[in-house]
Amino acid sequence: MNLFSKIKKKFDRKIFSKILKKIDRLSLTDLDERRRNNIFNFHRNDYKFDQNKFVFIHTPKIAGSSVQILLQDKIKDKLFKWERKSKHHPVSLLCPPGPKYKYITFLRNPIDRVFSYYNTSIMSNRTTRHSIAKRGLSELLINCWEVRNMYCQYLSGYVREEVNSEIYDIAKKNLENFFFVGEFENFEEDLKKLSKKLNFNLDKTPHIVVYSKTHHLIKNQDHVSLISSYNNYDLKIYKYFLELKKNNKF
Repeated sequence: MNLFSKIKKKFDRKIFSKILKKIDRLSLTDLDERRRNNIFNFHRNDYKFDQNKFVFIHTPKIAGSSVQILLQDKIKDKLFKWERKSKHHPVSLLCPPGPKYKYITFLRNPIDRVFSYYNTSIMSNRTTRHSIAKRGLSELLINCWEVRNMYCQYLSGYVREEVNSEIYDIAKKNLENFFFVGEFENFEEDLKKLSKKLNFNLDKTPHIVVYSKTHHLIKNQDHVSLISSYNNYDLKIYKYFLELKKNNKF
């Protein structure tokens, strides 16, 4: 990296980002998030990968970092590697799940996932949604697409779209064709299932703690009601996932 690139990178991270965060805080926009997405190529739905590769779909707040590190260690070259080491991406519209293209993911109760996202956003001023989350859960739900039916957006490939019955049906069909879907609430047991399916030894269950839980808010019924009202399709597809799992689909 030459001197100009180093200066540009430092300016972008230290100065430009702070400017955008101040604008976001005053105007409830997401300019700094878009800056980061552009740098790391987050949320791309137009990637292609070889049929002998596996893609891990990492929706935020599903213990995805732990799974990603495990897969990188255990299946190595069989795991598709994202450009610029980015990690949050939906299903590719160019490579839909099925016999040719193999996807892996974990799903978490949507209410718990969103509340975890809310907690993390409040606790850390490094997160792009910190200023919005500090105004309250309802402000976050109104102004952040990642806490509104994000499973359906990621499973369908249609990110930043308002989820409707058509997108839900695409997400549902794609879910049925995933190579493996684990349940966050049954993390250790489902990791064992995944290890058997991919034929590797699970020495220990990894768990990466990104933020301390010391100052976490406690979820109450008002939180549940608010999150539910903005995530009806995700609640629906999560219920469908549990039915598939009960019938030994995964």
